[in-house]
Amino acid sequence: MQKIKLMFEFGHGPIWDSEPFTGKLMTGIEIVDNDSDLEMWNRQCMDLYDECYEFNSHGKGCYFNEETLAENKKKLQRILEQIKSRLEELNDNNFTIEDKATDELNKVN
Repeated sequence: MQKIKLMFEFGHGPIWDSEPFTGKLMTGIEIVDNDSDLEMWNRQCMDLYDECYEFNSHGKGCYFNEETLAENKKKLQRILEQIKSRLEELNDNNFTIEDKATDELNKVN
């Protein structure tokens, strides 16, 4: 059985695997990879998460701004819920979902 991971990383949407900086889905599961709503939500999450990264800021080459993540948390959670709901609709017992993205957001104040 295939597994779809949901996790955050700079330049990627939460659905793994996806093409860096475009959000194009590359899970290897055709019904998922061809879903335009999933691709749109994947891109929206990528954009919101990437906003947390600052370059040449706070005396660092790359700084992750936790305050920006806290500001974007509710939007990210809402979109992740849409992604998970759609994945469940598409799933015909061919894949499982490992959700590390929600776990990360639950740790944010």
